[in-house]
Formats: sequence, C-alpha cells, structure tokens
Amino acid sequence: MAQAEMRTISSPAVRKRRKTLLQVLKDNSGFLFVLPAVIIFLVFGLYTVIYSIVLSFFRWNGFGKFSILPFACDPPACQFAGLDNFAQFLYKEPTLSQFFWQALEHNAIMAVFVTLGTIVVALPLAIALNRAARGQAAYRIIIMLPMVTAGIAIYYVWTFIYQPDGLLNSVLGTLGLNLLQAKQGWLGQADRALFSLIIVMIWGAVPMATILYLAGLQTIDRELYEAAKMDGASAWRLLWNITWPLLFPVTVVIVITSINSVLQGYEMVYLMTYGGPAAHTEVVGLQIFKYGFGDQRQLGMASAMSWVLFALVFVVALLNMRIFRSQTEA
Repeated sequence: MAQAEMRTISSPAVRKRRKTLLQVLKDNSGFLFVLPAVIIFLVFGLYTVIYSIVLSFFRWNGFGKFSILPFACDPPACQFAGLDNFAQFLYKEPTLSQFFWQALEHNAIMAVFVTLGTIVVALPLAIALNRAARGQAAYRIIIMLPMVTAGIAIYYVWTFIYQPDGLLNSVLGTLGLNLLQAKQGWLGQADRALFSLIIVMIWGAVPMATILYLAGLQTIDRELYEAAKMDGASAWRLLWNITWPLLFPVTVVIVITSINSVLQGYEMVYLMTYGGPAAHTEVVGLQIFKYGFGDQRQLGMASAMSWVLFALVFVVALLNMRIFRSQTEA
C-alpha cells in the first residue's frame, strides 16, 4: 500500500503539476517587485481616499477620535452630517457659499488666462528657439530656470517686485507712467491683485510649455515647409496650416496640465496674498487648506470641498480629451 502511494506521488502527472506550479510562480515573479508599491498604494493611497470620502459626511474639528478601521467617532467633536457639509458651501449657508463660488470664479479666471497666456508666450518662444542656429542649449537652460528654482524663493521675489516701492512701480515711474503705478502695491489693490498672480503663474508655466512645443516642432518634417514655400505660402500660412495643426496634441497636453495645476494649486496664493485683499484672490484650494489646517478647523468641510473640486477637474479633463479625440478623428 505504501509503495502504491509512493508511485502515485511520484507519477508523471503529479510531477508535471508541480512543474507547472513552479513555472507559474516563476512567470509571475515580477509581481514580487511591484508588491511593495502596491502595499504603499493601498495604505497611503486607497485608504486615504476612502478616509476622505467618509470624512466628508462628518463634522470633525480634528480633536477627539475619528477612524474608519475600526469605525470610531466621538461626539461632540465628531458628528455625522450626511450631505450637509456639501449643502453648506454650495447653497445653504449664504456667506460660506458666496466665498466658495467667488473662489471658484477666481479659479476659472486663472485657468483661462493662464492657459491662453502660456500658449501665446510659449509657442513663439519655441519657434524662435527652433530656428536658432547657435546657443540652443544655453537658451534652454535660461528658459528652464523658473522651473529649477525653488518655488518659495520665486514667490517672495515677485512679492518684492509688486510692493509699493518695488521694481515694477520704480520702472513705471522711470518711464513716466506714474498713472499705471499701484500706490498700494500690485498685490494690495483689489482690481490688480488677481491678474498680478496670473502673470506669475504664466511666467512659471511657460518653460515646460516651451520645451514641449520645441520637442513637437523638431518632429515636424521640414519638407512640408519647403513644399508650402514653393507654393507661395506666407509665414502666417505656415504657422496656421502646418505648425499649429501638427502641434495640436502638444497643445492639448499643455491645456490639460495648465488647467489642472491652476484648479488644484494654491501655494502661490497662500504665500503671496493668502487670498487677500478682501478675498479678491481667494481660490478653492486655499479654502480647503484653511478648513483643513487653519483656524476654522472643519476637516469634514475640507474633505467635501476637495471632492467637489476633484469632480470639476475630472469633468474638465474629460471635456478636453473629448475635444482632442474629435479633432484627431476629423
């Protein structure tokens, strides 16, 4: 009986099954290399996302206990609010909703002007760099300086430029354009603060857009330009009928990244104006920060705002991708 069992265990079918198992493990051994990244994502990514979703339905000031595994919510510091957090800043509370929609309006204005300004500045700059016979490497380094410089240093430099006795007002005074000066500083006047920030954002976004456009220009076949010139096409025709259509995919990438960065970013506003003067530069990201880590300290409200902002960014990205597909299919 024992010999029969030994023959069964050592039969070719069992050995083949064992070999197959080993082969499967060997073929899927690459999973072991990504397993640490998967664990990190599950702990610090997926868990925090679920935590934020659950938190958006509660009122919690950061004190007391709140957790989802296991679930714990200690009143009165933590109370279930349902959809009331969303209703508060969307329409229910007049003051709060007014500030939220005003901040969202500022985000929309920034997204439009920063995106258009980046394209208008970056495309001609990339074309000029592409035509430069010498010193392209040096020009690229100079253009990339805003990206490699620490953001906090850039923001403080621009803050000094915009001060009442700063560089911009001094230059305007030297040129005799005193009427254009901002006596209270460019960041201190309600009618100029927002567009002053937009200039800084364009200045910071142009380098990457220029590099992307330059890379796109270098993939265009030069014979297309030669053939168009032989047919008598002007420089404007070359730009409009050849360069711009072939750079459309690059433009879509620039538009999507620019809009997303404007809608989600708040660091520059936080450092330069903190939403002032009188909330004329307030953005949604800064409001989320204030509710999450500021004096108001309503983490449930901050989570609810962040998910509304995520939905808006997601919809904008989908619209951009749909426009891109329709243009490419046409």
